Amino acid sequence: SRFLARFLVKMAANNAVLNRLEQKGAEADQVIEYLKQQVALLKEKAILQASLREEKKLRVENAKLKKEIEGLKQELIQAEIRNGVKQIAVPPGTTVSTASFSDDVPQPTAVASSPGSKDQIKGEDEEKKKKEKAEKKGEKKEKKQQPAAGSSDAKSVDVSHLDLRVGCIITAKKHPDADTLYVEEVDVGEASPRTVVSGLVKHVPLEQMQNRMAILLCNLKPAKMRGVISQAMVMCASSPEKVEILAPPPGAVPGDRITFEGFPG
Repeated sequence: SRFLARFLVKMAANNAVLNRLEQKGAEADQVIEYLKQQVALLKEKAILQASLREEKKLRVENAKLKKEIEGLKQELIQAEIRNGVKQIAVPPGTTVSTASFSDDVPQPTAVASSPGSKDQIKGEDEEKKKKEKAEKKGEKKEKKQQPAAGSSDAKSVDVSHLDLRVGCIITAKKHPDADTLYVEEVDVGEASPRTVVSGLVKHVPLEQMQNRMAILLCNLKPAKMRGVISQAMVMCASSPEKVEILAPPPGAVPGDRITFEGFPG
């Protein structure tokens, strides 16, 4: 009976310990759940703070961009004023529609006028009058320049501007640094022959280049071709099948000028 009593006492003690352990386990679960909630709140708070920092950063950048745009706008207005573009003042809050303007016509920049004194209004009126006078002068100058431009276009098709002369290719040899080029010494009626570089190796045999009459364009700017300065151009006619050097009229001598009917030069 004593043994049984001790066993029951021991069992009761073990049950108490188990109950306490279960209670502690439940409390631990509550603590863990609470910690999870706190972690979630901290995460949300961190995300919110990061969003606020990003928003603040974007606002600062937006303010900088607005300032830069305003500065560029003012520079554009000043440049248009210098170029004589008329600036149109509009009342505050008025929306300017550009749909009616053509793409080919430069659109004036609308400047919002702020309420000011009468002196400012007078000053703006005077500036407008000055700009209108400047525009009228500019239109007169453009009208004067139009005939000149037309005459320059007509002159641009005048072939007599080309200094085409009869020449004699005295000697020709292959370019030392280019397989497709000839280097020729050509008599065009001057005190000394000109050096001419031509890309005719694939079209005209070397023996046919010697002591040959040709037509040369002589008022080209000298150009260096693979280390050799060329002072004229040998004129040729070409077709899909071949390239031939233009031959001058019979009886022509080096230095004779080539002219065209209707363009005496």
